[in-house]
Amino acid sequence: MTPRRWLFAVAGAAAVALVALLALRRPAEEAAASAPADQPAAPVAAERRLPPVPRTPPAPETKPYKEEVVTSDGVPIAPPRGEVVGQAHPHPITPQHERIYGENRFVGGIEGAMEVKDAKGMRHLLEQYRREYPEDDQQLQDGYAVIADCIEHPGAGPRAAAERWLDAHNGSTAKRYVLRYCIEPQQQ
Repeated sequence: MTPRRWLFAVAGAAAVALVALLALRRPAEEAAASAPADQPAAPVAAERRLPPVPRTPPAPETKPYKEEVVTSDGVPIAPPRGEVVGQAHPHPITPQHERIYGENRFVGGIEGAMEVKDAKGMRHLLEQYRREYPEDDQQLQDGYAVIADCIEHPGAGPRAAAERWLDAHNGSTAKRYVLRYCIEPQQQ
């Protein structure tokens, strides 16, 4: 930083501090001036009382998670979350973990096919993805189908379908891909 810039930065910081100091002093001076002479000025904080906060009962004491399973070597298995105290084996992968990993593999495969513009490969993987993950929590499946249409048949029809999908699925992470493969190519 040059000396000139440093000087401007210090002067700016001093100006901001001075304005803040004056702004904080002014309400206290006004409160003291408006108070009658025979009564002392009330503190500024006393004028602005907040409503009382309802008391909540204290949370019941919870015991820390203690893994009951000990392996054959006598070392416990780590808890699913929280701190591990001492030596412990890593927490095992559950069926829920396996399901999430499987879904991530499908998404990765579909996005890989999308990158090389393989609409047929996308549709094949999408068919399996729909069958194994019908819940579609991330709102991806219809977006990938729209992208496959745009790759396979570029034009006004798939673009209009992509625009309708974008309007209806604002929270989906597939939105950026719909924009990239359906909307942006025709804007260039």
